[in-house]
Amino acid sequence: EEGAAVAMRPSRLLPLAAALASPPTCTPLVPRGGAIVDRRTVRVDRRDSDAGRRRRVLPASPSPFGGPAELLDGPTGRRSAPSPELGGGDGLVALRRAAEIAALVGLDVAVPALSSVPARDEISTGAGRWEEFWSATTRGGPPGGRVTNAARLSSAVERLGPTFVKFAQALGSRPDVVPPSLSAAFARLQDDMEPFDSDAARDIVLEELMGYGGGADGSTLPLGDVEALLSNLTEEPVAAASVGQVYRSSLPGRGDVAVKVQRPGIRDVVARDAELLLGVARFLEGLPALPGQREEGQTRLISTELVSTTGEFVSRIFEEMDYTNEANNCQLFAELYSEHAGNSTDVSVVVPRIYPEYCTENVLVMEWIDGKKLTDVGSDDEDEAVAENLELIRQSIDSTLSQLLVTGVMHADPHAGNLLKIRRDDGSVALGYLDFGILSTIPERVRDGLTCAVALQVFERDADAVASLFGELMLIPQEVLDDDGERSALAEALEVTFEESLLYPDAGAGGGDDAGDEAATGIPVLKFDKLLDALSRLVPRFRFDLPPYFINNARALSTLEGIAKGLDPGFNVLEIMYPYALGRLLRNPSGSPVVERTVQALIRDGEGRVDRSRIRRVLRDSALISNKSRRRVVWDIVKTRPGRRLVGGVMKEELRDGGLLGRGGERRRRRGKTAKGRRRRWYYLGLN
Repeated sequence: EEGAAVAMRPSRLLPLAAALASPPTCTPLVPRGGAIVDRRTVRVDRRDSDAGRRRRVLPASPSPFGGPAELLDGPTGRRSAPSPELGGGDGLVALRRAAEIAALVGLDVAVPALSSVPARDEISTGAGRWEEFWSATTRGGPPGGRVTNAARLSSAVERLGPTFVKFAQALGSRPDVVPPSLSAAFARLQDDMEPFDSDAARDIVLEELMGYGGGADGSTLPLGDVEALLSNLTEEPVAAASVGQVYRSSLPGRGDVAVKVQRPGIRDVVARDAELLLGVARFLEGLPALPGQREEGQTRLISTELVSTTGEFVSRIFEEMDYTNEANNCQLFAELYSEHAGNSTDVSVVVPRIYPEYCTENVLVMEWIDGKKLTDVGSDDEDEAVAENLELIRQSIDSTLSQLLVTGVMHADPHAGNLLKIRRDDGSVALGYLDFGILSTIPERVRDGLTCAVALQVFERDADAVASLFGELMLIPQEVLDDDGERSALAEALEVTFEESLLYPDAGAGGGDDAGDEAATGIPVLKFDKLLDALSRLVPRFRFDLPPYFINNARALSTLEGIAKGLDPGFNVLEIMYPYALGRLLRNPSGSPVVERTVQALIRDGEGRVDRSRIRRVLRDSALISNKSRRRVVWDIVKTRPGRRLVGGVMKEELRDGGLLGRGGERRRRRGKTAKGRRRRWYYLGLN
């Protein structure tokens, strides 16, 4: 086979790695975007196709992310020999995968890249030295051409498969975190990877859909519809990513459709990555603490629960490889947020219609949507295009924050390849979403905890209060936070983290009692690269147990902010996140006692008394940043029962203590029923 021959060339793999690279149950990994393209895994005998196709053995404990007892070798459904349970510690599988990675990175990236390192006296200083390195070229590109080190690494990551591509895709939107040339090379992995063979894709569609009982009554699909789908399929894919690639086609009575086909053999690649990553995680978790760490009470070198975190990460990739799961996710997302049928009052976006009768584990058919990536800006009308795209990016961040804080169902992979600018017939533009392989579900207590953490840090700069919320955020076990020593150490570490990663404005930062009525609290700028560096120091020290949604949510917000900064370097995601947090905090729709305590901390002084200036400041922030009147802000608050309880409690306390009346209280009490008295109460709240 041609693919096997390429994979076995000495220039591709070390002899030892080549011997280890091909487990008995799968074909060799070849440089085709992480795909295994041996046609023998595609053309299967129909007798075992019906029995094996779309069969999915659900995970069983004790695998941290649910290792299947049996894997399908490629999307055609041919069953391979039973694979070892994922996470079960198969050292040979992990060793083979480690050899593949070492050979690929060593021979195809490291050796050529090292040859481009300049002499000592030619090395530049400062941040530009890494950009100089990644943009340097060496031989090995097209015949007679050269290729940059960044392109080499991007190509290597592509061939390693979706486990590694996920990280690179996020960095493809963050030229502020990695050098611009490397970020640009990684951006290609979002939807422009090397496709696998289109003939193989057609075979997969045929094998998956022919005779498939996808109808609501279990009836098989009409033969004519399947033939039409195949005959109208574009010759080459219009987009190719780490898990699958997309073709354009049409169906009778349905119009144009997008047909997503999964890469053959990709499950086996991810399964081997899982064994390797879990093995590394187990090894790191088993390392004892250093002497200095033991003095602080640590027993392990890295306190974070790496095995469970790694398992959760890989489980999300396995979810993404099940297209029936993606079809269900898309339908749920549409029910919540679609501009045509969604029930959310905050989010209205374009979501493609799914045709579930044509969806299997490895083939997904949905409505075709015409649009452009938000990062595509041409030379014509560039200023207008940038303004339109930036506004849509702001809408996407608004949408993501609403999903994160309000509904708790969030699209967890909104990179540039999955967000579209859609031009309507009337010339207006709309935001469209694609790729619903991963939806995060965020528990309400976490949404409340995140709301409180953002408000406390921006409004109060209170790292100790933020540390106390890590239990609500489900990041650190509550028994750890109940230890006064650990809690104090966490607060000190967060204080350093915030000092390094949050840049507050010089003037008006933190508001204050004497801040002008028209001056909102200074919103800090988040320096994401500094935040990553600080968090890398927190992880080994504290017993983090990251929930399944945390990494995906953080990656989603980081990706969106990176896209926005590419269009507007002055963009600040906290300027959008802070009013969302304040609004939820003041309304407290869940009636959370944690939110109630946080609100009370914001509106009271150090002695526990209601502070008028702090109340006005909270309302001023919410009004100015959200572009609402202060009366509208109060009205939104009193529409909820917890909000009414908050306002009523403050009013009663002020009346009892004379705060509303002040000097001459008796005379003002009598005037309280007049229109002038009502205006005085509005003035007290800063609503005049």
